[in-house]
Amino acid sequence: MVSKIRLIVLVFLVPSIVACSGIEIDNPIRNRANDYLYSSAIPPMEAPVDAAIGELYIVPDVPITGLPLKSFSAPRPQPLSENLLEETISIVSFSGKRWIAINKPPAEVWPRLRNILARSAVPTAKMDPPKGLLETGWLAFKDDAKYSHRFRFSISPGVGISSSEIRITQMQSLLGKENSAGEWPIDSVSPPREEEFSEIIANALSSDDNGSSVSLLAQNIGGESRVKIMVPEDSEPYIDLKLNYARSWNSVMDSLSLGGFSISSQHRSENHLLVEFTEVFVVAEDGSLMGLIHGFMEQRKDDEVTEGLKYRVNVVEGKGSVKVHIRDMSDDPIQKLLSVKLLKIIRANLS
Repeated sequence: MVSKIRLIVLVFLVPSIVACSGIEIDNPIRNRANDYLYSSAIPPMEAPVDAAIGELYIVPDVPITGLPLKSFSAPRPQPLSENLLEETISIVSFSGKRWIAINKPPAEVWPRLRNILARSAVPTAKMDPPKGLLETGWLAFKDDAKYSHRFRFSISPGVGISSSEIRITQMQSLLGKENSAGEWPIDSVSPPREEEFSEIIANALSSDDNGSSVSLLAQNIGGESRVKIMVPEDSEPYIDLKLNYARSWNSVMDSLSLGGFSISSQHRSENHLLVEFTEVFVVAEDGSLMGLIHGFMEQRKDDEVTEGLKYRVNVVEGKGSVKVHIRDMSDDPIQKLLSVKLLKIIRANLS
């Protein structure tokens, strides 16, 4: 029986092999190397008007323009701002408001905050990266058997260079009545609960080791920087602060205490401070003979008593912002390049 089956299979296979052998195979894969010579132009792609298309890597505009074109000797570099030397995280309170301040840009803070909430099993109800908003779901605390709570995080660029501010708003609802809760309040319903949650997040950020990731979606989070150095072509340079006057005044005072400035007197009612400025030189470490000689000469210069230059810093409230000018003691504009240099030192230490 087995031999008969093998015979039948063989009978069917022989015609198939003969049929395949009769097919002439000529260049089975066509060469398409010269197809481009016969290509024709096609109309360009048109995207809908409302399509969300944009550049992922946006090249920002240079904020400082209008400097006169002239040759000059490059000055020694100023020391780095103390705010940039290492990561600092703190809870700041001012005028009844509270926020977490961190000297990292929002594009780094956003993924870190999301990772912290995910690791802590805190549910996320809504995210809006361009606006810097993140809302949690309802949470139950062991020490509160009456209310459930939820929190809204608002991340925005800070006052310092490459810094961020995290503001937290808390609201609560009776257990089981969460669906009937209203809109988010302007201020937290329970300030103690907001303060407690702010401390938890700040401590988690301080102990977070996964701080190297950057979110492309959050690169412009919270809008533009609130502090810029403006150099108009037809007027004196100034620092533009998108802050209220009280905070602008305190930030400028704190900055002037660093970077070689010292405050002689302050006149808030007249919107100005009198300061002295002493140049702070940075000497590079060099073990060569010329380096040792240069370092010795610089040390001799440091040992000499250097008289500080006196300036007047005007902090004037404008429409929607506060402007900071630096002038001489007679309240006259100083040389443009010198003004930009001093304003950069003030801006580097703002916080």
